[in-house]
Amino acid sequence: MVIKRAYYMKILMIGNFSGWMGLHLNHFISGFRSRGHIVYPADYNKMSRFGGIFPLNDKLSCELRQRGLEKLITSLRPDMVMMVSSCKFDLERLRGYYSGIISFYDYDGPRRNKMEDYLRFKTVDMFLTVSEYTRRNLTELGINAHYLAHGVDTGYYAPAELSPTEKKKFGSAFSYVGRATDRRSEYCREIANLGLALYGKRWRSNSKCIAAGLDSCNRLKRDVVGRELVMIYSASDAVLNILQEPLDQFQTILSLQNFAIPSAGACILTEYVEELPGAFVLGEEVLAFQSKEELREQAARCVREPGLVRKIGAAARKRCLAEHTHEKRVDAIMELIG
Repeated sequence: MVIKRAYYMKILMIGNFSGWMGLHLNHFISGFRSRGHIVYPADYNKMSRFGGIFPLNDKLSCELRQRGLEKLITSLRPDMVMMVSSCKFDLERLRGYYSGIISFYDYDGPRRNKMEDYLRFKTVDMFLTVSEYTRRNLTELGINAHYLAHGVDTGYYAPAELSPTEKKKFGSAFSYVGRATDRRSEYCREIANLGLALYGKRWRSNSKCIAAGLDSCNRLKRDVVGRELVMIYSASDAVLNILQEPLDQFQTILSLQNFAIPSAGACILTEYVEELPGAFVLGEEVLAFQSKEELREQAARCVREPGLVRKIGAAARKRCLAEHTHEKRVDAIMELIG
C-alpha cells in the first residue's frame, strides 16, 4: 500500500496517558508538534468509561472504546491514527470507516505476545517496534514492520543541578531504578558491596532480594517517577540497567532508560541487547555486560576509573542530542510514510 501525506499532518495518538507512560507520550507528542504537526492525545482508559466510571463488564467497556474512537475520528478527521504500546481496538472495524493511515508503535516486543497474536496487525499501514527481533518475525508474517527505537526529551532528562541535600539523598556509586524480580536480584547482588542504591518499593518484598540482603540497599521505599529520576541519574556515578523477563531470552529492546540515563549525562552500565551497538558506541558511550561476571568486571572498572565514567556519560549525552531525540524519531516516521 502506498501512503501519501501532506507535509503537516493531523495525528490522533492513542495510549495510556497516566504515570511514566503518559509523561513519555507527552514528550513524544511534543516532538511531533515541534515539527509542525497537529496531535490530538486520547487516553483509551478514559474512552472506556461512563461519566468517569468503568462499566461492569469487558464487552461493554470495549464497545465504549470502539464508539469513542469512531466519534473522535468523525470530529477530528485525522490523517493518521497512531496507537502506542497497547491496541485496545478492533482494527478491521476501524478500517471499515477510516481510510487514513493506521499505525501502531510496539514498546513491548516479544514480552507479552506470541507471534501469531500479531496477525491482526496485517491491516495496519505501518507497524513500528523497538525490537529488531519482533521486526524480523513480523516481516516474515507479511506485516509492514519497521524498527524504531525510543526517543528521549533531552531537555527534560538533562543533567540536574543538585543541592548538597539532594546529592546526599541520591548520591551513590551505582544506582538501579526498576521493578524487583528474581533475575534482577541475582545481578544486583553481584555489585551490592560497591555502593549500590536500589529504588522501587518491591525490593523490600521480593523474597530473593531479601535473602540476598538487597533490601538494605533500597532507598526511599517507594517507586520513583518524574524529576526524581533525573536527580538519581545525575547524582550516581553510574546507573545500572537490567532486562525485564522474558526479554532476557531474546536479548532485545533498548528500554526508555537506555536513552534517559545517557541523556542525563550519566554513565549507563546496561545489559547487552542486539540493538545497542546501533545506538551507542560500546566502551565509549555506554558500558555493557552479558553475564554476571562481566557485570562485576565493568563495575570494578567504573570504581577504578572515575574519569572514564564521566567521559562516557558526557559522550552519551552528546549522542542523544544528535541522534536520539523525539524530533529525530518523528523525522524517521515521516520518511517511512513518504
